[in-house]
Amino acid sequence: MKLVAHLFIILFFSICSAQNIDANPSPKNKKEQTQVDFLKGKVDVALDAKTKTIQGTVRYTFIIQNITKSIFIDAQRMVIKNISVDNKSIDFKYDNKKIMILSDFKTGVEHTMTIQFKARPQKALYFIKDAQGNDQIWTQGQGKYTSNWLPSFDDMNEKVAFDLTINFTKGYEVVANGKLIKTESLNDSIRSWHYNMKKPMSSYLVAFAIGKYDKVVETSASGIPLEMYYYPSDKDKYETTYKHSKKIFDFLEKEIGFPYPWQNYKQVPVKDFLYAGMENTGTTIFSDAFVIDETTFVDQNYINVNAHELAHQWFGDLVTETEGTHHWLQEGFATYYALLAEKEIFGEDYFLYKLYESAEQLTSLSTTKNATALLDPKSSSLTFYQRGAWAVHALRGLLGDTSFKITIHNYLEKHKYQNVTTDDFIHIAEQVSGTDLTAFKQLWLENVRFPSEEALAILTKSTFIKNYLGLAKERTQPMAGKWETLSKALDFPVNDYIGQEVVYQLEGKTDSAIITLYDKAFKTNNIYVRQAIANTLSTVPKSLQTEYESLLKDPSYATIEPALYHLWVSFPKKRKEYLDLTKDIIGFNSKNIKTLWLVLALSTKEYQVENHQKFYLELSGYTSSKFSISTRENAFTYLESLQAFSDISLINLVEGATHHNWRFRNFCRRILDKLLKEEKYRKKYVVLLTSLSESQQEFLQKRITP
Repeated sequence: MKLVAHLFIILFFSICSAQNIDANPSPKNKKEQTQVDFLKGKVDVALDAKTKTIQGTVRYTFIIQNITKSIFIDAQRMVIKNISVDNKSIDFKYDNKKIMILSDFKTGVEHTMTIQFKARPQKALYFIKDAQGNDQIWTQGQGKYTSNWLPSFDDMNEKVAFDLTINFTKGYEVVANGKLIKTESLNDSIRSWHYNMKKPMSSYLVAFAIGKYDKVVETSASGIPLEMYYYPSDKDKYETTYKHSKKIFDFLEKEIGFPYPWQNYKQVPVKDFLYAGMENTGTTIFSDAFVIDETTFVDQNYINVNAHELAHQWFGDLVTETEGTHHWLQEGFATYYALLAEKEIFGEDYFLYKLYESAEQLTSLSTTKNATALLDPKSSSLTFYQRGAWAVHALRGLLGDTSFKITIHNYLEKHKYQNVTTDDFIHIAEQVSGTDLTAFKQLWLENVRFPSEEALAILTKSTFIKNYLGLAKERTQPMAGKWETLSKALDFPVNDYIGQEVVYQLEGKTDSAIITLYDKAFKTNNIYVRQAIANTLSTVPKSLQTEYESLLKDPSYATIEPALYHLWVSFPKKRKEYLDLTKDIIGFNSKNIKTLWLVLALSTKEYQVENHQKFYLELSGYTSSKFSISTRENAFTYLESLQAFSDISLINLVEGATHHNWRFRNFCRRILDKLLKEEKYRKKYVVLLTSLSESQQEFLQKRITP
């Protein structure tokens, strides 16, 4: 939680002196097709996990609003078998991107169009294996990618009520937008799931997930079914993963002041997801990295992602931006309301500290060439998400709670199931409050530089923030001049963030005066203060050895990992004891502690020498695709540091370098390119070529050949 910049602190004290103050890559498309309004889409598809294909039909109902000779539908690299309009086959043109239908359509009456298609998508629809080796299939259409698996619309302004019928192997669960109307057996091996969607949505929000799942269903205070899915093998993690889910739903529905707009709400985890989560209409798909145990909850829980994606059901799904310029209306609002939900769970100090932390980051960003206004469609995620949230928070303070909540309600009511611009929102806010928001819009939305002074004035209404900044001011002072202040800040009950700030200011030094402060910090028994010690005190003095060793028993994997490493380095004679004590700890889903333990065990010559080969094989094995990408990253990182790649791990590295998850793919490519600079690895890969798939061979050949 240590801040990345000090600019905000410096600004704080200059303002105090002057004024005597007490101390998420956005879509860019506009509607292209205005002559036709698509109303309903009935999708009936079958999926084949072996061939990674999808085929079936989509039947659209539409009205021609203005006379036109042609209409088009987006479809990426598909086989279009047949198209009929009003039950008559027609001619069409297709260029692997768009289907163009040429015909004389009557205006003002409903027409139907049926498209029969087959596709082997390269994006937006992913066929993988879960950790148990079962088939898992899921979609990710953020922006304009659904047309890779379904003839649809790369235009978020085209809203359609989609009904999905999905046919797949028996024994699996199919989760999709809308209400499950029925399931039926088609034959001995195939089952059909029929989902109904009553209200329209942008086609990038059409989604489904297929896998081996169990579920728990709760009911919100307003009567909405809340379906929460989990892997059968993770039954003991269900409660921790979905902790506070009903509370978050009930809070947001009440806080937003507008009824949840969809038939139900479903959440389903998937392996190797591209992002933390995605707010598909009524159905959030999220990374199974957030399927966690009780200890992980302390440091890496699902609360923020849970609340963020749920808030999008109103801001993004119910009302959708017209284009990327207005992306903050989705991400800024979802970020702000997620923070409000976290405030209900973790308290006001957490809420304020998160705002302060983002203000630090935004202030720092303002000084770089990458700084942009909030209404710039090319803005960074930091700008859209965090600056967007700040704009909402500042507006609430300006309007007051009552006018703000009425504004939100009226905005959602007027524009429900439609597309919006920033001016649509600002106009309603001005109407409700009777306030001219020209200056607000210029300062918070159009100005490139983040309004740090105004943000600081908002934050320092809090005694906690003033106390925190007062302590942060001491960073530049010598220890002799601030020792008493730091000591007092560790008095019981210590604040999480103020206690951490004390530890950060100790800077890992170990003279006698500082040792006394470390001793007091240990005794606070505050999990976050102790975590800060583990992360910053890398050379452990003998006088703190016993206290430092106690960190290995803290209920925090983020504490145990650095504590184990620092103790192993600092006290070589006790390495066996430390390894024995932690040998059964796995850590996060990334296996952060287990992979570190294996490396330390391999690096301890006198420790279980007879098992070193076993330890190495386990570490190398974690590069396999059956493990999560975070686990694989840890394993690859350690193997690189040891310069100990086996043939299997080298093959797994190439698989990773062609993986569907772009972050992991780029990570693997960086390591692969380093290895290929060495002659021994180039020769190894020449030998291993035949062990790779055809596409992987082609990829590697291009990497090897200068």
